[in-house]
Amino acid sequence: MSRIRIQALAASSLLWAAAALAGPPVTITFKNRNTVADASYQVIGSNEASTHANATPKPAATVSKSGFDVYVVTSLINPDVNFANVRYRIGSRQCVFGTSFVNALKPGGYKVPQWNKTAKGSGGAVCTATITSTHLGSHAWSVDFVMQ
Repeated sequence: MSRIRIQALAASSLLWAAAALAGPPVTITFKNRNTVADASYQVIGSNEASTHANATPKPAATVSKSGFDVYVVTSLINPDVNFANVRYRIGSRQCVFGTSFVNALKPGGYKVPQWNKTAKGSGGAVCTATITSTHLGSHAWSVDFVMQ
């Protein structure tokens, strides 16, 4: 087998292994409800950097007034865990959003899926997070992050 074919096979094996270990995807919809100013996406800290690295497509740097952005985050931690942490700013107002999934192992050896969400505002920002759907089979979920 040629060296190039071996390298291609090894690379494809790594991709399949990473996909097998990936947690369930979360579809994030960020909604900028401000009718006057655009919202800017910011990355501060390791959790936000990890979210950005695992997002497809990458979050838009700017979301126009009354606009929205949609992206999917899939963590490579393990198949029973995923999270996303994002931050948006409009002037001095800021929203820090989070969402997570864990397939928690309970006594008796069974797992219980748990989805969470958080929204913290500062500078007068009103921030809300709503889980809009969950899938019991794949554990994928969707969440809306809204900044006003």
